[in-house]
Amino acid sequence: MKALRGLRGQLALAFAVVFGLVVGLAGFYQYRQVGRVLHQGNELRLRARAEALLGRVEVSGAVPVVPLPVRGEQMRVVVEATGQPARELFHSPGFGMLAAEKETDTLSVVEVQQAATDYAGRSVQVRLWLAHSAAPLLADLGRVRLGLWGALAGSLALAAALAAGLGWLVLRPLRRISRQARRIGAAPGPERLPVPATGDEVQELAQALNKMLDRLQAGAELQDNFLAAAAHELRTPLAVLQTGLAVTRQSPELPANLRPALAAQSQELQRLGRLVEDFLLVSRLRSDALPLTRRPVPLDELVLAAADQLGPRFRAAGRPLDLSIDEAVPDYTVPGDADKLTTVIINLLDNALRHAPPGAAVHVAVGREAATGLFYAEVSNPIHTSLGDLSRLTTARYQADVLSGGAGLGLWLSNRIAELHGAPLALREADGRLYVRLRLQ
Repeated sequence: MKALRGLRGQLALAFAVVFGLVVGLAGFYQYRQVGRVLHQGNELRLRARAEALLGRVEVSGAVPVVPLPVRGEQMRVVVEATGQPARELFHSPGFGMLAAEKETDTLSVVEVQQAATDYAGRSVQVRLWLAHSAAPLLADLGRVRLGLWGALAGSLALAAALAAGLGWLVLRPLRRISRQARRIGAAPGPERLPVPATGDEVQELAQALNKMLDRLQAGAELQDNFLAAAAHELRTPLAVLQTGLAVTRQSPELPANLRPALAAQSQELQRLGRLVEDFLLVSRLRSDALPLTRRPVPLDELVLAAADQLGPRFRAAGRPLDLSIDEAVPDYTVPGDADKLTTVIINLLDNALRHAPPGAAVHVAVGREAATGLFYAEVSNPIHTSLGDLSRLTTARYQADVLSGGAGLGLWLSNRIAELHGAPLALREADGRLYVRLRLQ
């Protein structure tokens, strides 16, 4: 059924239906014409035979002379005189008046007659009915039907083959456009669809799609440029606010009752600063302009620093943060961009903090996979219900819980940065927890 839903399948079906109707109607007409010719030929042969037999009937003598039919023939001869009842001279066994008066499915019947003079000198009418089996005629018609059915089947097969070949040839530009569209969809860029010089609807479609891609790319570039410009413009006032707030909090003259409020504002400014950095990363990732400064990075120390940075937020939210580092691994140094990897770890911790139930512990594990030899940093947190398709979590602006806050960019950004370092994030569910693993060589 899937093949019939495609253009080639629909084209083959249309060809088959049209050819089938045309050949079927033509075959029906030919069958009727051939049947009429065969019936006429059969009747002419039978009538010629009947007239030959009638010519050999003699009624002029005292004893009439009637020729006998050959095997396969049935005959009846009657003499009729004016004012006298008809006198039957001969009839074949089982071939009576009823059989002689009509043609049946198994018999072909003709009637001939001629005037004659009997032995008494009276004018009489001699009538002769001759019949023979209709089996040869039916056999000929059966062979004609079989041939027409074979022609119909062959026509349908030829129509399907022609439709498949024609569909392959006609749809070849569309297949090229489709393949190119999939490549562009997988990796958006300046590449455009091929425009066949056919001067038909396919060429118009390719040109229209290319114009649409140009508009989409221009809109995306405009959005990314605006996002990058806005992020750059926001970094300076945020830095000024953070510095001023830090100076104010260090003042010995600050009343004690204002310190908790200023601490909360400082945390919000830090969160806003990370969000601005995320927006800047988004614009760079979409434009493939995000540089990586690869240097040897101690993964365990990087995770410890990120945990220390977010530790006060975990304590304020009442969610324990458990850290486990496999001490059997002698060295956790990996090549990577320390700033970008720190962003990944902080995003993973922040995501776990926002989605973990109150009082639930968030686990962070650092180690090395025995099977692949890759170093990893894994963050896990309890979840209320199964998240279903985990690949959705790494799409831009997807939020598993729309009430949790955030822009839905953390896991997407983290996954893109992880891909730039060689491997995407590995997500899995087990025992009511979500595990997100960053893997590095």
